[in-house]
Amino acid sequence: MFEPTTLSVMDNLTIAETSVDIRVTKKLDLVVPCCNPPEGWVMQMATDYRELQELMPDTEIRLILVNDGSVRNVTPQHLQQLQACIPAVRIIDHPVNRGKGYAVRLGVAVADAPYLVCTDFDFPFGVEAVKLAYEQLLCGSDVVAGIRGDQYVKLLPPTRKIITRVNRLMNRYLLQLPVDDTQAGLKAFNSRGRCEFLATHINGFLYDSEFVRRACRNKALNVRTIPIVCRPGICFSEFRSATLLREFFNFMGILIKR
Repeated sequence: MFEPTTLSVMDNLTIAETSVDIRVTKKLDLVVPCCNPPEGWVMQMATDYRELQELMPDTEIRLILVNDGSVRNVTPQHLQQLQACIPAVRIIDHPVNRGKGYAVRLGVAVADAPYLVCTDFDFPFGVEAVKLAYEQLLCGSDVVAGIRGDQYVKLLPPTRKIITRVNRLMNRYLLQLPVDDTQAGLKAFNSRGRCEFLATHINGFLYDSEFVRRACRNKALNVRTIPIVCRPGICFSEFRSATLLREFFNFMGILIKR
């Protein structure tokens, strides 16, 4: 099985400085799913976007926001406000909640930049993680996956801590993935990785596991991982029993699909 390469921040900077001229203007599509965000999310997203653009002044960044059937805090007024703050934003306003995997695929399907980064609407790992993942694509990676260390697990509520540890064990020993932390909400890929992403079918949270498995099994793809840490003040929600049951069946579907 293909073993992805893990790079540290310093490794990445060295490679970027010696192998890639990041002064050349590039295009990046940033795909962000959104469902029932908290109040004030528009201004926070605009702030994060501007900070990211300042970090990457030579890169044309287009935000693709996918509203996945939100029932609160996403109104036409919110979307108009976002459009005013980020004129180049592409908004996909899907009226029915179909799941995070479905929403991200909608965004990836309309993307046309040579490089894509998918992250959560609150940029839980900071804008620097987006830049780091993007630079790995410029260095020749086809797929880049963020992995969270023990620091992330320590921050979780008790129930989610158990779920995360069980999920990592299942990824490692049942799916036999070289990357046991597949659920980090940061993935990046080029057009070759995009084909594998659009071939996924899971609509729920385990679309990440399905994608990583497909990418690692494709020996023609260069898959790398990068360490990421949570930004201060991140809030974690609890999973409902119905969600856990649905994702269990999704996991079994991945497992039996050889």
